[in-house]
Amino acid sequence: MHLKSEDEDLWSDILNDVSTASTNKDKKCLLILGDEFVGKTAIINRLRRLEGHATKAGLGLEYSYLDIRDQFSDDIISRLSIWTLNNDKTSLQYTLSEKHLTYTDKGWNGMVVLVVDYSRPWSVMERLEHWVEVLDKHIESMKIETGEKRDVCNKLAKSLQEYCLPGTDSNKDVLLPLTEGVLDQNLGIPIAVVCTKVDSMTTLEKDLDYTDSYFDLIQWHLRKFCLKYGAGLFYLNGKESPNTDILYKYIVHKMYSLPFEVSPSVIDKDCLMIPAGWDTLQKISILNDTLRSFNLEDDLNTVLPKPLNRRTDTTREIKAEDDQAFLTRMQSLLQNQRPAGPRPNKPGLTSQSSRTALPTPSTPGAGGPGEKDGVLANFFNSLLNKKPTPGAGGPAGVRPGMSGAGAPRASAAPASPRQPSRPIPRSQSEGVPRQPSQ
Repeated sequence: MHLKSEDEDLWSDILNDVSTASTNKDKKCLLILGDEFVGKTAIINRLRRLEGHATKAGLGLEYSYLDIRDQFSDDIISRLSIWTLNNDKTSLQYTLSEKHLTYTDKGWNGMVVLVVDYSRPWSVMERLEHWVEVLDKHIESMKIETGEKRDVCNKLAKSLQEYCLPGTDSNKDVLLPLTEGVLDQNLGIPIAVVCTKVDSMTTLEKDLDYTDSYFDLIQWHLRKFCLKYGAGLFYLNGKESPNTDILYKYIVHKMYSLPFEVSPSVIDKDCLMIPAGWDTLQKISILNDTLRSFNLEDDLNTVLPKPLNRRTDTTREIKAEDDQAFLTRMQSLLQNQRPAGPRPNKPGLTSQSSRTALPTPSTPGAGGPGEKDGVLANFFNSLLNKKPTPGAGGPAGVRPGMSGAGAPRASAAPASPRQPSRPIPRSQSEGVPRQPSQ
C-alpha cells in the first residue's frame, strides 16, 4: 500500500507538471505589428533558429510559436505564442486579450513588437505612430477595470525604474522617479521597436547622399518615440545580426523574468540596442551637436531626401489581352492595309523595260552575223601570228588609228604638227584578207 501511494504521488506530480506547462504555452502572447514586406517573418525565423527555411510574405493574421528553453539544461520550459499582423484591417480581438495585460512573478503575459523598414527612413516615424495608435485603440476597447489598468501601468513604470546596468546592484527598496519624457504614454504593456534592413545605410549614402547627420537625426526621433512609450530599440540588418540573439534574450527577460545581462550599444550606428529604462532626454541630447542644421520639430518625411522616381503603386494588376481578341485585331489591321504593287508610271514616260532597242546600223561592206564573226577571228589570229615590223606603230604593220574594213577602231595618238600626214598604202590598209563572197 505504501508503494501504491508513492506511485500515485509520482503520477500526480507528472500530471501537474504537464498541466502547468500546457497553461504556460497558451497563456503568454507575443504580438508583432508592422506593414507588409518589412521583415516580420524573417525575425520570427531567426528567433526560432530557422534561417535556412524559405521566407514567405504573410497575409492578414498569422500564428507561430517560439520554444523557450532553459539557459542551463536547454530543455523546453514553455511555448510562446506569436501572432503577426500585416495590416490594420484585421482585428486584434483574437490575439491580445485582457489576460495578456497582466504581470506575475513569472513575467509579463503579453508583449508587443513594432517592426519598421529602415530602407525607407522617411516613413519610419509615420508607421510607428500608426501602429501604436492601432494598439492603443484595441487596448481601450478591452473591458479592463480602472483599478486593474492602473496597477498594470504602475508595474510597467516600476520595471523601468528598476533597470540597472549589468554588473551593478540596484536598490529596489528605494526607486528614483522617472525622468522627464519617460513613459509619457503608458499603455500598460512592454513594447520593443525593431528596425529591419539597417544594412541599407550603404545604399542610402550612395544613392541619396545620406550623411552621418541624417542617421543621427533618425536615431534621435526613434529614441524619443521609445522614451515616450517606455520601449526598447533594436537595429537588425538583412544578414546575420548579433542583435537577433539579444532580442531573444530581451523578450525572454520581459516575459519570463530571466536576467538580461547585455549592456546598451549606441556607438555603432548600424547595431543600435537600447533597452527600456536606460535612455533619458539628457543622453539623447548628446546628438544635438550634429543636428544643429536641422529643425528637430520637423517630421522626417519633410526633412530626409527621398528618391524622385520611386514606384509607390505596387498593387497594380496588369492583365494580358485574350489570344483570340489579339488575333482578330491583327487580322483587321492586315485587311485594311493596301497591297504593295508596282508604282504606276507618270504620263509621258515609259519604263525601262518597255523601251525597245534601236537597230544599229551595219558596217558598210560587212556581211551577216556569221561572216562578221569569221572576220574578227581571222583578225585576231593574224595579230597572234605576225611579228611587229620595226618602226611600225602597231602589230603587223597596222598603225594606230587606221581605218578600213576589218580594222578595229582605236584611239590614235595625236600626230605631230611638224610632220604632214602621209597617205597610207593600199597594201597596208588591206592588211587583213577578206573572205570571198559566196
